[in-house]
Amino acid sequence: MSSSLPSVSISEHDMPQSGLDRDTENTDTLLPPPRTSLSVPSTVKSSIGINNPAQGGLFPLPNSQQVAGKKKNRVALGKGFSLMDWIRLTKSGKDLTGVGGPRVGGKVREVTRQELRKHRKRTDAWMAINGAVYNVTDYMDYHPGGWDELLKGAGRDATDMFNEIHKWVNYQGLLEACLVGKLVDGPEPPPVIVKPLPPPPVLPPIPSKPPPPSMDFFQTDGKLTINIYTKRKGILKENIILDNTQDSLRILVFLPGKEAFVFHMQLHMKVEISTVLRIGPSSGKIEVDLTKCVPSRWQGLGEPLEHHLWFGLLQDLSLTYRCWTVSSLTCVTPDTRHIVLDPPQGTLLSVPTGHHVTIRAEVEGIEISRSYTPVTLLHSTTATTSLHFLIKVYPDGALTPQLGQLSPGDQVCVSDHTGSFSMAKLSSCQNIYLLAAGTGCTPIFSLLSQLSQIKTEVTTRLLFFNKTQADIIWQKELADYQACHPWLSVVHVLSEEGEGWEGDKGRVSK
Repeated sequence: MSSSLPSVSISEHDMPQSGLDRDTENTDTLLPPPRTSLSVPSTVKSSIGINNPAQGGLFPLPNSQQVAGKKKNRVALGKGFSLMDWIRLTKSGKDLTGVGGPRVGGKVREVTRQELRKHRKRTDAWMAINGAVYNVTDYMDYHPGGWDELLKGAGRDATDMFNEIHKWVNYQGLLEACLVGKLVDGPEPPPVIVKPLPPPPVLPPIPSKPPPPSMDFFQTDGKLTINIYTKRKGILKENIILDNTQDSLRILVFLPGKEAFVFHMQLHMKVEISTVLRIGPSSGKIEVDLTKCVPSRWQGLGEPLEHHLWFGLLQDLSLTYRCWTVSSLTCVTPDTRHIVLDPPQGTLLSVPTGHHVTIRAEVEGIEISRSYTPVTLLHSTTATTSLHFLIKVYPDGALTPQLGQLSPGDQVCVSDHTGSFSMAKLSSCQNIYLLAAGTGCTPIFSLLSQLSQIKTEVTTRLLFFNKTQADIIWQKELADYQACHPWLSVVHVLSEEGEGWEGDKGRVSK
């Protein structure tokens, strides 16, 4: 084995002095040194049998700003710590390894990973590059990127970090005098004793996830009842969308865990358009009562249609759109319309608080769709099947100008509802703060309606931001609602109101 070590030949004519190479230019790319200033043999072979590649380099480490393509983050080195000063130090005869050289008893010193991890301090730093272990403690103050960058690789195998940055640097020659030895794996770990598995339990374990829903039906001569067993608690009417066309029946059930179940059949014979829906919240059982148009005993329920008995993640199920009918359209502010839509015959659909639907229409030959959140009337005491919207009409909007020109009897294409908000998130709140601006009040008004039904009153404060008093949606209705519910306080904040306004002024900036 040859005893010669790789060498570096540096020309004094081309060597930058006292860090001038760091100050004379403000380049944004870290490039290899010019061939005229640093001459390195094309193939560098280790003199101690350690796997050193032909090319390599020192840090910066990953995420350092010295990576090619990023701005440099060089550190101004002190006087006497230039690259030339480092070369002179390596030739001075000082033991930079700290252990008397890379050999022990004529053999290359072996450094285990456990031993390497012990040397990760500023005053005692070892690192491994391509199987070779170097003591870089004395090099800390000479590193152009600063000692803190170099310390990130201390006490570990830094090969990947080094090669990712600028492996064109000849680290073998630069750290030749710091070579401690070669990196080896430590002693074999003690064998793992595998304990025998306990005997299986007498009773089968309870499954962590409920089984898929199932269904059945029973009938009389005049009635038909379809049962869906979701096997999940907490199912409400708002979790079900039902479409009865008399010839077919489709039931979409929203389940916990963002799952869904679909029933969809072409019925054996016609049924009446009216449907009775019953739900057992504790059992998760859904009952759908239908009336047969012609009293008789059916031989079966009918034929399955698309996605019948489908069960899976809701995101994998495409939205269904229905044509709703405009019932009324009124102006509530100069640019906001209150639009009421009635559902198709045979459809049962209610939107949970905080959820939204998509309205789509064709504008100049292009299909446009936008999401809107239905609003609950503040003083509504009876359930309604209609959907109420508060929509601000923008003169240059893609869809709202068309919505603002609707008339009673017009058709609007509306999707299933989507969203993830649940009132259960507020069950433990003692104080609630709400912020709304403009038509962003729609989910807030629906939330206020829900809060009024909670047995324990929750102190609630609403900050309602608008431009002027004329822009406040349902200002009188909101004031009347506040007067009837002492747990609610409303603060109006205006951004463009004149001097006569005595309330708060401002806007949300962050």
